[in-house]
Amino acid sequence: MMSASSKTDPIPRLPKEILRRLRASKNPFVTDADGMIGRLNDLSKKLPRRYGWRHRTVEAFNVEVATIESTATDALPVNALYWKDQLGNWEAYSLMNTLRVIDLARSCIWAIAREDAVCASLLARSTLETAAAFADAARTVSASITGPTTQSKPSPVLDPAVDLRTTCVISEELERISLKTIFASRLPESETIYSPTNIVTIIARISKILGQDFVLPTYGVLCETAHPNMLGRALYIHGSEPGPWKGNELRTLGPGNGPAWHFLLEPIVAALSWGCAAQVSAFDLMAKTIGTVLGRISAVEQTPAT
Repeated sequence: MMSASSKTDPIPRLPKEILRRLRASKNPFVTDADGMIGRLNDLSKKLPRRYGWRHRTVEAFNVEVATIESTATDALPVNALYWKDQLGNWEAYSLMNTLRVIDLARSCIWAIAREDAVCASLLARSTLETAAAFADAARTVSASITGPTTQSKPSPVLDPAVDLRTTCVISEELERISLKTIFASRLPESETIYSPTNIVTIIARISKILGQDFVLPTYGVLCETAHPNMLGRALYIHGSEPGPWKGNELRTLGPGNGPAWHFLLEPIVAALSWGCAAQVSAFDLMAKTIGTVLGRISAVEQTPAT
């Protein structure tokens, strides 16, 4: 049975018996899984019930720019349109990705509660992938706009020395990242500009961050379970008896979970917990970056032109 949770929480708590089994884990994302999941529940309460995403094709954007330029007296209106369009796409992506992680996490916990090992493994893996891709994107977007380090120069849109009324400021790098991230697709008919970065590359990159080294091996275990490999089939081995000579045994197979379920439980919960926490941290970083740019534009708009 699942533990009771607040009616307003979209993701239920992990079953208490599962948490008891994992109490000896040395991974804080496992031992504090309920806390990590709770962070995503807290974020969910701040999300709008409905969000209006102003989406423009390239053609529609160019028509709008031409219309603005026909009456504008300086570059500020075009700069405002460009950055509000770009950042509006990233804001919509943030919301969509958060909603997806919430759905995956909820279903994963349901699967854990009924000890549906295959379903829980697949959902935990997808939770980790979805949050990892977003976390990597948030870090990249923030670095491209605010500067990767305190010594690096920020994007011209944030440079107080750049006059947004006289200089059109764009970011081809940000446009390129958005195409392969927000609008990512590997469908055969999609152009290569929409091809996303390989998720293994992203997860390997994240695993190099201090305290995140467990992410890649955790993902590796869940991939073994998802793929048609032995670990996924080992769930149906319920026991074995030694045979008449060394290296010979009779294995008992059947439906339901064998001992492999207990081995898989920790990486499942670790991936689920990390995915929830990473999504929240990345959402906050993306929101801060977007707010910084929009704040600069708003400040210029409110300052009388000289």
